[in-house]
Amino acid sequence: MQVRRLVRPGGALPNFLIIGAMKSGTTTLFQMLTQHPGCWSPVAKELQFFEQPHKYSRGEVWYRAHFPTRRSLTAGRRTLGYSPVTGEATPGMSFFPYASRAAELVPQAKLIVSLRDPVERAWSHYKHMRRLPAPERATFSEAIDRELALLEQGASLTEENFRQMAPLLHKFGYVNRGHYADQLKHWFSFFPREQFLILNFEDWKKNPIQAADRITQHLGLPKHAYEARKANQGGHKSSMPIDCRERLETYFRPRNRELFKLLGEDWGWPY
Repeated sequence: MQVRRLVRPGGALPNFLIIGAMKSGTTTLFQMLTQHPGCWSPVAKELQFFEQPHKYSRGEVWYRAHFPTRRSLTAGRRTLGYSPVTGEATPGMSFFPYASRAAELVPQAKLIVSLRDPVERAWSHYKHMRRLPAPERATFSEAIDRELALLEQGASLTEENFRQMAPLLHKFGYVNRGHYADQLKHWFSFFPREQFLILNFEDWKKNPIQAADRITQHLGLPKHAYEARKANQGGHKSSMPIDCRERLETYFRPRNRELFKLLGEDWGWPY
């Protein structure tokens, strides 16, 4: 990218960001959306610019270099008869500086959020981390104990403590990433509510084409005949330990109630 920003300057800024939640179908949504001739992909789906301090320090020009050039988008408008859009999907909405940084650089961006039952999301996240080359070593119960102890002490992830706390509350943030109401309230303080499209993963996974249609409308693009796709499917179907499920359902009940009150909808998760 250091070379690309020199030989291909003038990259556009994103028109949309898919900000979360992790393990809630963001890759599937992004891959379906980029079937649309008016949705142009960046170099990679997940750029992590606003989320990772070491990438954010590389600056706006580095970030722009990942996207189609403004000149190419202008040419695309003449060809398509409407303005194409570009965007990325970094599901890191639980890291609060993400919102302020995005608001400063792309205040007009449309924001797309997919939320999954936080209990199921936590288990899917854990299984994902167990499959990595440097895997999670703790059992799921031990991992929950470790994280809840930090949260009960008032620990939070900030720009100042990112290096120290990100492994515990972000990379292995099985519980922390499920605090949806807190996260959305924070994002609403930086972006108008009308710039958000918030989707229920459990609903849209049954009809991903309908979800893609809703995003298309949200972005102001013409309709498109999408092909349903699935991405990042779990490698195994092991069941969550019953005691862990009961514990997490109890923990998330009041937080789910808070989310549904915020959204004005009841998604049927335990509350």
